[in-house]
Amino acid sequence: MAKKKVTGWIREPLAAVLGTRAKVVTLRILWRAATPLPYREVVRRSGMAYGSIDRALGELTTTGVVEELEGGRERRVRLRTAHRLAAALGNLLQVESDFFSALRIELRTVAQGCEEIGLLTAALTGAVARREELLGSAVDLLLIVRDAKAVSRCVEQFETLDELLAPRFGVQLQVIAYDLATAQTMWRTRTAAAERNVREAEHVMGAPLLDVLSKPAKSQTFNDH
Repeated sequence: MAKKKVTGWIREPLAAVLGTRAKVVTLRILWRAATPLPYREVVRRSGMAYGSIDRALGELTTTGVVEELEGGRERRVRLRTAHRLAAALGNLLQVESDFFSALRIELRTVAQGCEEIGLLTAALTGAVARREELLGSAVDLLLIVRDAKAVSRCVEQFETLDELLAPRFGVQLQVIAYDLATAQTMWRTRTAAAERNVREAEHVMGAPLLDVLSKPAKSQTFNDH
């Protein structure tokens, strides 16, 4: 099926500038680059097919947001800072670059508040840790707490945070919490999938997840980092 041509773009320029993933990826690459980049380098950094990036660059150049530099043996491109949308796009790309970090800070803040009641470690696991999460899927957060009595108290803290994350980040938090003894028992009889999940986990707070699971329970302390 032939790609539909961009129409009416002057009245709705964002549709032309941000209308495909290839365009967003291209803009992100050029925004991060300190110097103009050759076409082939943009394609390499994107990890996408040449045709997709070539079309994206062609349309972005037509809108004027991207400019192609003359001279040299290779075509080179860069963001055109004089374009009316350039500053706003730069701000948007900056917010995007901080998006995941801001989410982790929110999670870490709550986790640190749970340390005094026995939280040993907090880590993102599953698809989000592998950067494979689907739109609308929950964000899995694994908590390991010193004893069973404190598990529910920690979970309650994160459930309160969950009510704030959806309107601000568009995500739903799925909290998975175990007391230390249970977690270590499960780890000793782990499956290959469970081991992969732990090794790929994204650390949020506390001691590294693998250390907590492998370390003798009697040597665990509240202030491990």
